[in-house]
Amino acid sequence: MNVICVIGDVIDSRGLKGRTLFQERFQQTLDEVNQSQSPGRISPCTITLGDEFQAVYRDAGPLFLDFMTILDRLYPAKIRFSVGIGPLETPINSQQALGMDGPAFHVARAAFDSDFKKSERLFQIGHHQKPVPAWVESGLALVSHEMRTWKRNRFQVFLKVLAGVEPKSIAEQLGITPAAVYKNLHAGALDPIRTMTQEAANWINQELQS
Repeated sequence: MNVICVIGDVIDSRGLKGRTLFQERFQQTLDEVNQSQSPGRISPCTITLGDEFQAVYRDAGPLFLDFMTILDRLYPAKIRFSVGIGPLETPINSQQALGMDGPAFHVARAAFDSDFKKSERLFQIGHHQKPVPAWVESGLALVSHEMRTWKRNRFQVFLKVLAGVEPKSIAEQLGITPAAVYKNLHAGALDPIRTMTQEAANWINQELQS
């Protein structure tokens, strides 16, 4: 059975000010994500090193919502997310994402030994048996390019968009004007980005069945 292994890495973590406080925020953020109790996440987001975490999913549905939550809560820090699709050779650890191994983890880990770690991309997807379609790689590269320049409020608006909240309700929930919501929607191309992440998640789910 194929699963989704995620390895997240804080970019330039050594240059962050207040590393002790950041580490506390990092743990609190992962705790918040884990508390959402998504049925698609079968091994929780777990810090493995000071600036790195792992998780395992059986469904890509919550994947990008989790990623965006982490990017929002840890702003202005940036995170790289490497996704590996493939089987595991060890049992699932449902308590913490430790002590597991297999092709899915190998693919996710290999990305950090490639140009991905030197690039501007925030997202990388690898498959243990086949190349990832160019439209997925190119689409997520464009999404990364856009997100590199986002302010905190755009991440907050996008999280609401991913959750299916209407613009008027987004304004009310965030305490901003409807005009500010629409400005973010259009200037940030949030609807096309939502579509891209959804299509990437759909492709991953198709590969889980193969």
